[in-house]
Amino acid sequence: MSSDSILYTDEDEAGSIENLTREYTGDNKPKELIEAVASKDGLYHLNGTLSRATTREIDGDSLQSSDEEKNEQASESTSPYTLLTYKQKWGMVALLTMCGFWSSLGSPIYYPALRQLEKQFGLDENKVNVTVVVYLLFQGIAPTISGGLADVFGRRPVILIGMLIYVVASIGLACAPSYGVIVFLRIIQSIGISPTIAISSGVVGDFTLKHERGTFVGATSGLVLLGQCFGSLIGAVLAAAWNWRAIFWFLTIGCGTSFIIAFLLLPETKRTLVGNLSIRPKNPFNFAPVLLLKPVQKMFKLNDPDYDSVDPNKPRFDLTSALKICAQPEILLSLFPGGLQFALWTVMLSSISSTLSVAPYNYRLTIIGVCYLPGGVGGLLGSMLTGRFIDFLYKRARSDYERKKASGELPEDAVFNTFQVRLRAILPQNFIAVISFLLFGWSADKGWKIPAMLITSCVSSFCAMSTLSSSTTLLVDLYPKKASTASSCFNFIRCSLSSIFMGCFAKMKHSMTVGGTFTFMVGLIFVGNFLMFIPMKYGMQWRLEREAKDLAREQAKHDEKEASLNKNTQQEKKKKRFFFF
Repeated sequence: MSSDSILYTDEDEAGSIENLTREYTGDNKPKELIEAVASKDGLYHLNGTLSRATTREIDGDSLQSSDEEKNEQASESTSPYTLLTYKQKWGMVALLTMCGFWSSLGSPIYYPALRQLEKQFGLDENKVNVTVVVYLLFQGIAPTISGGLADVFGRRPVILIGMLIYVVASIGLACAPSYGVIVFLRIIQSIGISPTIAISSGVVGDFTLKHERGTFVGATSGLVLLGQCFGSLIGAVLAAAWNWRAIFWFLTIGCGTSFIIAFLLLPETKRTLVGNLSIRPKNPFNFAPVLLLKPVQKMFKLNDPDYDSVDPNKPRFDLTSALKICAQPEILLSLFPGGLQFALWTVMLSSISSTLSVAPYNYRLTIIGVCYLPGGVGGLLGSMLTGRFIDFLYKRARSDYERKKASGELPEDAVFNTFQVRLRAILPQNFIAVISFLLFGWSADKGWKIPAMLITSCVSSFCAMSTLSSSTTLLVDLYPKKASTASSCFNFIRCSLSSIFMGCFAKMKHSMTVGGTFTFMVGLIFVGNFLMFIPMKYGMQWRLEREAKDLAREQAKHDEKEASLNKNTQQEKKKKRFFFF
């Protein structure tokens, strides 16, 4: 591709961008700049004078998102998009779940031991909650940086280094002599492992197309967070059998074993480095030892690689990339309700332990752990069933969109509304969550019979996992070339909100009661649900307008630079004539 053309991914968006660009510039230059021309390979090129840097930036973001699948299939006409079979894709999901599981497990496995820490170090509830809050806070911050590193340098090294840091920090926590050391090492532990959840979604985005992405992204993001559902049960058993230090020895052994397996088996999937997995990565850190086996080399065609499957648009590392995505109004409005729901879910898991350990329940630690099982089952169902449901909705909406365009019901420049399709799958469970969380809060506050708490925790966990899966799929759809960075946006929002509410929970509970606290947070979710209708209607339009402004701005910069060069050239010519005479 020449430096003066842009590879365009959706002929339907071409007309929209052209009209919007002309609107913002007021002249005829953009028509030349973005005129869509079909080439032999079936792709669309935008003729003009944009620089290669601009081309990469635009090609990696929203201009590709609306019809990415068509372009992927067209651009890989001589080679498959991925060499993984359907079963191997599920194998990758299992491998990624094994890696990311320890991130979500690290917080709730600790809840049942909070009372033991209070007694051993002479702390109050607020100080003990700080060790939970710092973990959640850095669980949101760290992926915004590591996600960008994974998009540039590859998924495999960032995941493995993070797991290794987690293992070392867990050993330190198991031997921690003081409260201050625990707080510090919880921060290091979170920084190491938390990026694996966002990067896992990026890995899945590397080998899936849109029609199947909901299933695999939903399964990965949901299964990874099962540690959040079952962690308290595991922690209760370990703390009851030994003490709180046994929890961190368990994390050390479990994550250490997973690290060895991942080191041997986890392949690099970043398409700028390995294409459809047939290209041997140049950096040894990106190379999995399993690829040394002859049958595996034959399976992935390492001796006859598909070089045309390599994505030439390498993203640039930008520390603020995730925050820039979060700041876009359509993204923030889409993710905020889900982030609130996840925060309330975290508070719910914490309150189960504190509520059941006192009157009128007075349950032993092991019984409390068993009471977390319904929430775990609900979370598992939410992550597995939602993926297939959102894929079904996507296929139906896509088919309806194509039919209406063919029949003339939609104009030729109509753009497929990704926001509407993905967010439509979130709304039902978001409103169900309002009822289930409200009932859980008052059942804990008034000491209702235990089935009420177990059933509502199951339904609430189902809704939380379902919303998380759908939100992550939306981000991967919108930013397929920056999937890890985009996924870290939701990670940042949900973990930041969780840390805020966990930090305030003890005081809120004291002044508002448990039921009042849950009622307040449920009210925020209820209002947030209606805010989601805004990006459903205007999200794609806002993105197109922003891209049009960016195109016009880049063209203006280019014209200014060209005019400056011409001026300098004329001055040089005058000087030469002067010296000649």
